[in-house]
Amino acid sequence: MNKKVYFGGSIRGGRADAELYRRLIARMNETDTVLTEHIGDLSLSVLERGRDRDAEIYAQDTAWLRECDL
Repeated sequence: MNKKVYFGGSIRGGRADAELYRRLIARMNETDTVLTEHIGDLSLSVLERGRDRDAEIYAQDTAWLRECDL
């Protein structure tokens, strides 16, 4: 059974492990669906900051957390 996975990794704290995230997400996507696969996007850089943006990120992340199985 295909499960929905929430994968968390550093974006604002640095992207040093982005390649590792990409490989882990690719492997998980072989059997399941990673809702946060953008974490492994190598072109993703530190996001803009701001109270409005933080609220958007929080809302999206909590929605994914409610939807996921793992």
